[in-house]
Amino acid sequence: MKTKISTALAAVVTLAGLVGCDTGTSSTGGPGHVSVYLTDAPLDLTGVSAVNVTLSGVVLYPSDADAEDTGGIELESGPISLPGDLTLNLLDFRNGQTTLLGSQAVPPGSYNRVRLLVVSAELVRDDDGDPLTPDIVEPITVPSSKVDVPVPFELSADESLQLTLDFDAQASVQVNTTNGRNSYLLRPVINLAGTRAS
Repeated sequence: MKTKISTALAAVVTLAGLVGCDTGTSSTGGPGHVSVYLTDAPLDLTGVSAVNVTLSGVVLYPSDADAEDTGGIELESGPISLPGDLTLNLLDFRNGQTTLLGSQAVPPGSYNRVRLLVVSAELVRDDDGDPLTPDIVEPITVPSSKVDVPVPFELSADESLQLTLDFDAQASVQVNTTNGRNSYLLRPVINLAGTRAS
């Protein structure tokens, strides 16, 4: 039997300013940075108190990156860059609340995707309705640690651009029931929800 968990996650990518490297567009503009934020929508699943996702990195890829994935720009400052991986409870960022993942100076040019590096995920739930008993923590299997989000955009010198990514957990997290045990599987479905220049 297979059902799907209902929750939504969004990642807000703020692109500003630019450095003088060449990614297909030349510019004399000053350096800027990329900031990535996470937010979440209300969870519609009785008894779930946390959906924890652990990330090890966020990478922007210029359009001219080769097939071996070289040429990506990893966010190197902020929480994502601290020692150890970054674990977030997605339910902490519902109803418009956001959290910074990291930021990085980026050059102007053409980009075509954002990659999230996912280490692990887990679901925390109350299986008996008794607040005095411990919650159940169940791992969510992550078949691939590399989650690529197609986001084609052009970044001009000294331009600020916000990209909102919608993490559709209803389509991403599956629950398989076999022999009385739940097995959770994460196959992330992430789409571009909108763009805004600022």
